[in-house]
Amino acid sequence: MKTSALRNAFLSGTALLVLAIPAQAFAAEAEAETTAAETTDEETADEIVVYGKGEVRQVTEIGAADIQLTTAGSSPFIALRKLPGVNFQSADPFGTYEWSTRITLRGFNQNQLGFTLDGVPLGDMSYGNTNGLHISRAIIADNIGQTRVSQGAGALGTASTSNLGGTIEFFSRDPQDELGIAGNLTYGDSNTIRAYGTLDTGDLGGFKAYISAAHIDAEKWKGFGTQRST
Repeated sequence: MKTSALRNAFLSGTALLVLAIPAQAFAAEAEAETTAAETTDEETADEIVVYGKGEVRQVTEIGAADIQLTTAGSSPFIALRKLPGVNFQSADPFGTYEWSTRITLRGFNQNQLGFTLDGVPLGDMSYGNTNGLHISRAIIADNIGQTRVSQGAGALGTASTSNLGGTIEFFSRDPQDELGIAGNLTYGDSNTIRAYGTLDTGDLGGFKAYISAAHIDAEKWKGFGTQRST
């Protein structure tokens, strides 16, 4: 009787020991995972990812160097049409004949795009519009320093008089730090002649400015008449 009781007690103690070991191992593993999770949370809590505020991600910029590669006097849209998703058509090589120009951006026509110059709303680039200036009337193409194209929906802060199926923002060039005179002269078919000149005042004690003028005169490539702009 005593032997049986001792044997039963030994077997019970062994079973409890066997059960206790996995329980302790499980508790230790759970504690390790909790500690690792807390450490990971503490490490990632210090990492902040900022995508931008009120901005879009699909933005392409064209600088003054790219614009200068086009023919002098060309519309800034000429430089933009090399970008993917941008299509620009015009009846004249300069792209300044407003009646014939058409621009689309990923399938959105110019009436659905937003256009600004230095943050000021422009028109929808159609001929005879009533909602703002055409870019060719607002600034001489040679004085454009940068163009920014947002092919997605425009940023919420973009001032526009058109639907925002994308935005094209123009920025004028900054005045030069040194006094200087620059210009160019273009001649081509159909008796096309264009002249441009600019005078930079340089830095006058914190004040800089420039004055520019341009004139173009060309015969129509089809029909009679001339295209003249000053």
